[in-house]
Parts: sequence; C-alpha cells; structure tokens
Amino acid sequence: MVRDEYVPRYEYERLESEYRRLIRKYEELEAYKEELERLVSKAKAPPLDIGFVVEKLEDGAVVNINGALKVLPYGLLSDEDVRNLKEGQYVFIGHIPDKKSPTGFTVGITKVYNKMVDLIVGEVEEIRREGDEWIGEISTGRGHNKIYKRLSEEEKKALKEGMKVGMIPVTYDIKKYYRTKEFSRYEVTKSPGVSFNDIGGLKEVKKELIRSIILPMLNPDDYAKYGERSRRILMYGPPGCGKTMCAKALATALPNCEFVKVGAGELFSMWLGESERNVRMVFKMANEKLESGENDYGVIFFDEIDALAQERGMYVGSSGAPERVTGQLLDILEGFYDLHPHLTVIGATNRLHLIDSALRSRFDKIIEVPKPDKEAALSIAEIYAKKVPLDALLVEEWGGLDAARDYIVREIVDYMYTDDLVETEIGTIRRRDSITGRFIAQTFYYARDKALEERTIFMLKKGMVAKSDIAEVWKREGLDSILDVEGRAVELSRKYKSPSEIGVTLEHLKEGFNRFLKRRAEEMIAAGYHKKLEEDTGMHF
Repeated sequence: MVRDEYVPRYEYERLESEYRRLIRKYEELEAYKEELERLVSKAKAPPLDIGFVVEKLEDGAVVNINGALKVLPYGLLSDEDVRNLKEGQYVFIGHIPDKKSPTGFTVGITKVYNKMVDLIVGEVEEIRREGDEWIGEISTGRGHNKIYKRLSEEEKKALKEGMKVGMIPVTYDIKKYYRTKEFSRYEVTKSPGVSFNDIGGLKEVKKELIRSIILPMLNPDDYAKYGERSRRILMYGPPGCGKTMCAKALATALPNCEFVKVGAGELFSMWLGESERNVRMVFKMANEKLESGENDYGVIFFDEIDALAQERGMYVGSSGAPERVTGQLLDILEGFYDLHPHLTVIGATNRLHLIDSALRSRFDKIIEVPKPDKEAALSIAEIYAKKVPLDALLVEEWGGLDAARDYIVREIVDYMYTDDLVETEIGTIRRRDSITGRFIAQTFYYARDKALEERTIFMLKKGMVAKSDIAEVWKREGLDSILDVEGRAVELSRKYKSPSEIGVTLEHLKEGFNRFLKRRAEEMIAAGYHKKLEEDTGMHF
C-alpha cells in the first residue's frame, strides 16, 4: 500500500487561491476576446460614406459630406497618406478607434480614394473694391448664377477679368486659374503679311490710312499737341473691293501689331448680356496686350459692321441683343472706356445707310472704297499676273515674259470693261459695273488652277508622276475618265514637249471670267452698287 503524499494545509490553500485567480484571468480573457472580435468586425465594416477634402488641418481635415462640412480626424491614414492628401481629393469615411475611449469608436477618415472632385468652372467678369475688400464677380454659367467672392491679396494679384477659374464646390475656393484665348473664335494674326504694294488701285484709300494712322506715329508730339489722330475709321464700298486687305495692310505696316478680325457671328450670343460682354472683351484684351508690352500696336477690324450695329428700332420682337451691342459699341467708341493710343478701330460695310446714325458719327473718318476703274483694274491684274505661271508658247510669241504678261493683262481687262449687259435672275447690269478686285483675283486663280491641271494631266500620260498612294487610288478608281485625261493629254502633247511649258493663257482667263460673271453681277446688284439702266417703256413723247 502506497501512502499518499502529504500536502500541508497552507500549501493547499495557496494552490486553491492560485486556481481561483487563473479562473478569473480566463474569464477576463474570454471577455476581452469577445470585445476584440467585436472591434475588429466593426473596423472591417464597409465605409459609412465618402466625401472630399476641403481643407487640411493639423490633426484632421474639413470634409464635404453630401454638402455638409465636417471636421474629421485622419484616423487610419499613415503619415505618408496625410502628406500626399490634397484639397479636393475624395476620402472614405468610417468607424475608427476613439483615442479617448480604448473600447469605443468615432467617425473619421479610413482611406484615401484616388479620385479628385470636379471643380466648378467660372469666369471672372469683374473685380471691384468695396470698402477694404476686393470682390470678384464670377459667372458659373449654371442658370446664369454669379458668385460674389471675397478675394485674398494673393488672389487679387493673380486674377484678372476674363480669366477662367476652377473652384471647389460649396466653399468656392479657387484652386486653378488661367487666361483663355479670348480671341480664339476670331481671326487673330500678328502682321498679316499683306502689303499696301499687294493692293492694286485704291490710291486715295491708302493715302487716307497713312495720313490717319502712320503719320501721327512718326510725329507724335505735334499730332498730340494740335489734335488727336484718327483712330476710328469706317470704310464702305462694294463687296470684294479691298476693304479687308487695306485693314490688313495697315496692320502689317505697323511694327509688332496684332490684327483682330471680328464678325457678327462671333459676337452675338443667345444668352442675355453675353453679346455686349463679348464686345467689351475684344477691346479689353487688345488694351491689356498693349499695356503689358506684348503688342506694340493693335488693329480691331469689324467686318460687315452693318450686321452688328443696324439702326436701332429695327428689331421689333427680337431679344434686343443687336441694340445692346450697338449701345456697347457707342460707349466704347465715344470714349466711355479708355482705349490705348496705339489701338486702331476699323469698320467695314457694303451698306453704309444701314448702320446706326449715332454709330456712324463716332468714327473720325469715313472712307469710300470704290469699285476699280479700268486703270485700277490694270494695276490689280498686273499684281496677280506675276503670281501665275505663263504659257511658254505665249512668252515665246511675245518675245519675253514681261511682254507676254503685259499682253494678257491688257487683253483681259479690255475684255472685262465693256458696256455689254449681263442678264441675271435679279436684274440686269453692265459688265464693267460688276468688276471688283476680288473678281479679278478669282479670274487669275481660276486660270492658274486650270494650267496646273493640264500640267498634271500631261505628266500622268507621260508616266512622270511618282508612284504614291494617291497615284494608286487614281488608277484603281479610274479617275482619269472623269477628267478625260486620255483625250486632253493627246491634244497637249501636240503643243508642248514638257509639262513646265504649260501655263496660263488668255483663253484660260476668259474662261474663268465668263464662269463667274453672273454670280458677281448678282452680288453687285444685291448690294446696290450698280447704275440703274433706263428702261424703254415704249412710250415716247
């Protein structure tokens, strides 16, 4: 019989006490385990919401959640996440452990989303001072709403009227700003490349432009002392007689000059107030470029200004935009807005009588740009004759290039300036009354294209065209049959030995003139620039 080991009473009591302590610890750990599982399960729950950061703070961020602003701690974000966090960036909102309560939760930022909020785009319409503050009037285009924003000193220096801005929704904090090309819808060129020497005839028009603009710039002291130079000029005359070319030639003659061509279609807008604002911006941008030194001179050219500023009271039932545009032009040309001394405003019209009478009076000079007479037509034709290749046989016949050129110029002008009548659907006009500078240019360009067409046909027949994709298309599609290449090439081969000999002939010029005669005649009749023919009524007294 084995005797049980004897355990003293005090040792038994100690073991019993340790056992009870372990039981309590086990129960506590079980409770902690359950709480931890609950916390982990809650932390892994989907985010409560999503919002975007409006402003970063030291311990958290101001977040826009469905239009409401809340300050939330960075929560589960790492230090790197906080450093890279940007205003306008989306973040997930969820439960995070509460630092003040180890077993509790609060709402905070749980994760950064790699998307940015779309900025509200606006345009700065006006910057003005109200008391000690600068206020920016910003149009967002949303139902014509405008935002009146207090500007910081930095924003005041950076922003200018006409700038586009990107703003964070709700707070309208400006995060991006840039100047758009206000003239993007207009024709804007630096030194258009048209010389006064490129314009045939119009000697008096050239003189007036030089006297009005160039001479005062050569002698600014005297002109400033004894009278302001003419910076507002209105040119009128038949369509196609060189009004636009004269304006471009003036801009080319001025050093570092920007030429802005504006038409009615670019200015008018369906939105209330937008049309007159477009007018203001044209002048404002031109002024700012001159003041900043980007341009030394500027020319604003209003083409067909009668469409912009017809006599007020003629627009019954309209939105009133044409009359408001007329009023805006009146204010600007009257001097309500200061124009830079190197800015010239030129208007052009075919119908002087349609322009508002008050606007006509705002122009310092009104210059007529007439139809070319026969002498002017000769000078115009001479310019274009130098730009086209002449037929080698014609040059050989007249004993030289200059003599051949003089011949075709003289002959085509004589052919144009006759008293023959041109019958159109809208009236009758004498042939000589339909001639314009544009018509003469079109005649020469038609002859040039015809001669180059014949050169190419000759080269195709002789196999002188290099293999290319276009040549393959030509062959595959059978395009030669459309232009009757075969028959015309045989005829050309009888006259010429090489394609370079083919050029403009008098026949080409006459063909081009006859092709466009009726169209040009109708244009002149519609514009009212023709002599009324006496009608024979059959009644003689």
